Amino acid sequence: MVINERVIRKLDFDKILDRLAGFCLLPRAREMAEALRPYNNRGQAQAALEETGEGRAILRTNPLFSVRGAKEVRPLLERSIRGGTLAPEELLNIRDTLKAARLVKQSILDGKLETPHFREVVIGIDPPRAIEDEISRCITEDGTVADQASPELAEFRRSIIRLQQRIRDTLDGIIRNPSKQKILQDPIITQRSDRYVVPVKQEYRQAFPGIVHDQSASGATLYIEPMAVVNLGNELREVILKEQREVQRILMMLSSHVEGEAERIADAHEGLAYVDFILAKSQLSERMNAGAPELTEKQEIKLVEARHPLLSGSVVPLSIELGKTFDTVVITGPNTGGKTVALKTVGLLAAMAQSGLHIPAESDSRLGIFTRIFVDIGDEQSVEQSLSTFSGHMKNIVEIVQGSDSRSLVLLDEIGAGTDPTEGAALAMAIISELHERGCRVIATTHYGALKSFAYNTPRVENASVEFDAETLRPTYRLLIGIPGKSNAFYIAGRLGLDSAVLERAKSFVTEREMQVADLIDNLEDTQREIEREKSRVQEERQKIEKESRQIKEKSLELEEDYQELIALAQDEATELLRKTRREAEQLIDELKQALKEEHKDQRAIERARQGIKNLSNKVGVKERSPKATDGVSPNEIGLGQTVYLTKLRQKGYVLKLPNESGEVQVQAGVIKLNVPLAELRLVKEEKANKPRQAETFGQGRIGLAKAQAVRNEIDLRGMLVQEATEELDKYLDDAVLTGAGVVYIIHGKGTGALRAGVQDFLRGHPHVKSFRLGQHGEGDLGVTVVELK
Repeated sequence: MVINERVIRKLDFDKILDRLAGFCLLPRAREMAEALRPYNNRGQAQAALEETGEGRAILRTNPLFSVRGAKEVRPLLERSIRGGTLAPEELLNIRDTLKAARLVKQSILDGKLETPHFREVVIGIDPPRAIEDEISRCITEDGTVADQASPELAEFRRSIIRLQQRIRDTLDGIIRNPSKQKILQDPIITQRSDRYVVPVKQEYRQAFPGIVHDQSASGATLYIEPMAVVNLGNELREVILKEQREVQRILMMLSSHVEGEAERIADAHEGLAYVDFILAKSQLSERMNAGAPELTEKQEIKLVEARHPLLSGSVVPLSIELGKTFDTVVITGPNTGGKTVALKTVGLLAAMAQSGLHIPAESDSRLGIFTRIFVDIGDEQSVEQSLSTFSGHMKNIVEIVQGSDSRSLVLLDEIGAGTDPTEGAALAMAIISELHERGCRVIATTHYGALKSFAYNTPRVENASVEFDAETLRPTYRLLIGIPGKSNAFYIAGRLGLDSAVLERAKSFVTEREMQVADLIDNLEDTQREIEREKSRVQEERQKIEKESRQIKEKSLELEEDYQELIALAQDEATELLRKTRREAEQLIDELKQALKEEHKDQRAIERARQGIKNLSNKVGVKERSPKATDGVSPNEIGLGQTVYLTKLRQKGYVLKLPNESGEVQVQAGVIKLNVPLAELRLVKEEKANKPRQAETFGQGRIGLAKAQAVRNEIDLRGMLVQEATEELDKYLDDAVLTGAGVVYIIHGKGTGALRAGVQDFLRGHPHVKSFRLGQHGEGDLGVTVVELK
């Protein structure tokens, strides 16, 4: 889409981009957000909308997913290419960016969600792991070169430590010598100019041989390096210089490695920035409670319950349709502010949708692809009234007439204003006619009543108005399509106290035909309101019926599940009773056999055993069920992906593999896969197609299903006492296990470490916890504990 900067400002599109940039973490992503413009091609716009949708899906399943840890590395790469040496902190920035790129790529490629656009982005990310590992080996987290960076560096640092210790031991012997006590100002060892010295009184300078490196402000104390350690100090200085040169050599070596892989690092950074940009679009969509409209090749607009994304508070939604039964809308009536809001909302949402941004409107909204958007809205105000001069309007309109075509959207505010009403109305009708004949989609607002008749008499041109509440003397901001706006001047003047005689005289100057038109408009408005009220009532009734129908279906499903659970439980109990009875019977038979084997054949023992068997026969009136094909489902009823009910587990799952030779089916139930006999399966009525599969498989039964929809994979315990935190954590872990979560994040903050220690002590003995660790870089570091659940 060709859209100039003036139109961007008029539509407040630049403010939307500022909000978008605010969600970006990387400077490069912010540049992408600020440079975003609408696409001319439907395929590009559709792909951009799908990217935003994928980002929202990812953030729903993993709210912590981001490019955290990545840094701005472009200046560092440029400096390394020019032969510059990077500082340790800068090398860590390179390392962190490569690590973030690797983790983001791994997370996307290993994810269960269908995210083709994200996969296309990260598949091109190829961060050099060798550089990441080498920087981690050579640079510590506090930004110093590690001892293990090279054997020479480690040896130099050991030598430094040895020499420093020898110097300290020698100086310690001096300050502890009783004969030196009166010479020293204080029995301490300090440093001046990187040399070890002791404070000596000024009057004993000649009695204490050594090199003076400093003196106190009063001159009473001299800081002297004793001759006994001068040679050791010189040797220490030489080793320190060697150590510094080795550190510099290592930094140059690492910088050279970065230079050699600068292109791959730059590509990884660019990929991360684009992922960050998509996530920012998704977060903006979430913040605006927005969604993706349907994009069409035709130049049409259908906005349902649309809201201007920059207006706060209670916003009256806008519904408008253009390009189906009519191509031009003329919004007439007094200047109350609602007309300009409607213009800006339509233009802004069209630009947002073609830029790949979700719009705050209902899901059945539909927008075409426009190659140009033209806007003529006054400069002196934003959404209330226009104060532009006639010449300013005409300059813009001349550009619009010269550049518009059948794929253009034209928004004209107060067309023809600022000049004689008769000539202004004539110009307005001529301009709208020209644009309409070219096939443009036009929305124009005006004060002129003459345009009402023009709209009524011109094919595919429709009247519209902003509803006005005569009681409160304020607009309701509801757009009424098909009804021209009327002037409320007489009514408002009367409500404000103008004398009735003056009002009657004013009415006498209005022609009878104009009064008839005004009355007709009043009747039309009353009829339209009645129709709208009836439509609203019917819609509410339909929604109520649909809600009740859904509740009945859900209740029926619950009852079916309860029935299946009861049947399974009864079968289990019956089976257990039979097993117990069989064991008792076998024991009685053994006693009977033993009695028969005895030489005297104790008839009383035999009779007792027989009576016991008879009692068991009377007690058990059921037979253990033998599994049959009719108990469960037949093989030809099973299909891949079909939802089934596992009677033994009392849980739903879905089929992964068809029955094998043993009549067993592989089923995914929650987070586990298992082979289940056909006899232990029941068919489940499929739920609506638009219900996510994840919701069916997460939990353990209905409780797990409900929890899976509510429990996040993180809990924030900051600010709590240890006892309070562990109580909250215990309940949270129970809920998380029911959802089938594998890993959760416990946010306890860094602070004094007391809460972290208390949480980790609690985790060590918890039955749901498999393992835990502190968060890594990019996960919250010491402020987060990552828990793997059983």
